[in-house]
Amino acid sequence: MPRPWRITYSGAKYHITARGNGRQDIFLCNADYIRFLNQLALALEEDEVILYSYALMSNHYHLFIETPLGNLKKFMQRLNTAYSMYYRYKHAKPGHCFQGRYGAKLVDGDDYILRLTRYIHLNPIKTLSRKSFSIEANVEYLHKYKWCSYVGYIDKSAEEDIIDYRWLKLMGLKTARGNRAAYRKYIEGIIGKNDEEYKKIMASSRYAIGSDKFIEQVESEVRDLHIGKAIVGKDVFLPKEREILISDIEDEISKAFKVSVDNFSIVGRRMGYVKVLLIEMICQLTCKSQREIAVHFGYADASSVGKQRKQAQSLLKEDAKLRRKYQSVKKKIMLKYGKIK
Repeated sequence: MPRPWRITYSGAKYHITARGNGRQDIFLCNADYIRFLNQLALALEEDEVILYSYALMSNHYHLFIETPLGNLKKFMQRLNTAYSMYYRYKHAKPGHCFQGRYGAKLVDGDDYILRLTRYIHLNPIKTLSRKSFSIEANVEYLHKYKWCSYVGYIDKSAEEDIIDYRWLKLMGLKTARGNRAAYRKYIEGIIGKNDEEYKKIMASSRYAIGSDKFIEQVESEVRDLHIGKAIVGKDVFLPKEREILISDIEDEISKAFKVSVDNFSIVGRRMGYVKVLLIEMICQLTCKSQREIAVHFGYADASSVGKQRKQAQSLLKEDAKLRRKYQSVKKKIMLKYGKIK
């Protein structure tokens, strides 16, 4: 079967899955889980991606994310490449860490969002090794499982900084405590049962999780782009007008730092820190690769962009006043494009 297209646009929500090559384990010890979560946190911050839930299993992982910048490919490349390099070095295992392309299904609709978080949070006990255990034993195991976002949903003291818990409000109670208790009942009330309806929803489309109308809309967009078997496996970017333009970032940086846009084309150190901040912001707010950005500015290769990014990140870390100004410009651009409200 040909691989499905991945549909990307600003504000898209996805159920992400990735498996070990040949279904081999990708987490061999606690240090591996910790390393992956640390790299996940860095990728979320770097690419402005929102994480709603996750479950890490020995040979695969699940994420429920939103991409305000429409930069799914960039985010996943950063995450999987970083972990693969660590895994190969740590465990002296040459070859691929992950099996083929990661899965990315679009998600829409409050009910389907809750069902997805339940599906992800129950993963640790949906294994063959846990089938013979009692409901009580599986509940206890789920509460103690370290590599899943579930406990943070039901216990405020266990909240994780990388998780956005906004969907708890869908439980409809007046207080956060009430929503947590209701969510726990929603999750644990189905342990030992089969959610046949959700299985059908998951199997109904290669591209989306949601209502029949949403699934048909997504698959219609795919068909309208004349996707044929010969080119299946690439990505669909929708819609182009939502992408942040480099020219807009240049305009806002030039206004904030009182420099001419024309000067950004100068190669060398004459532009000082303003140029490196511009490059860092372009990398953060657009889907352009470092190679594409290097071409835009007339650099010989992508390594030049990488060096300037390191310089920018160092400056922003050390200078609080400069960091506030940079964040102000960044926020202004994101507001203009509707990336934040």
